[in-house]
Amino acid sequence: MSPREAKALAAGRRVELLRRARRIRRAVAAASAALFIAVFLVVYVQLASGHDPALSASSKARTTTTSSGSGTSTTTTQSSGEGSSSSAEEASAEESGGEESQSSESTSPMTTSQS
Repeated sequence: MSPREAKALAAGRRVELLRRARRIRRAVAAASAALFIAVFLVVYVQLASGHDPALSASSKARTTTTSSGSGTSTTTTQSSGEGSSSSAEEASAEESGGEESQSSESTSPMTTSQS
């Protein structure tokens, strides 16, 4: 093999490697763009249809405080097991801030919940 043939063979291999690298880069860029668009559309459609996970009742506990003539009643509604200790502490802190302090174990005739 002459040096001229070796240079031509090396140049051909170099061109093939550059084509392969360009093809891989384009495939990765196209796959990334397609994945981004798919995820964006899923989130967009979910929010547009009114299913906002940040506003969901199942993701956080809600505490409702109502006042009656005799005292303050606090009801804590929790849909999931997340944050149970912090919501109990918040409920007891709200109860102690009222005019009359009620224990969380007492039965209150007035309970409210939001739908």
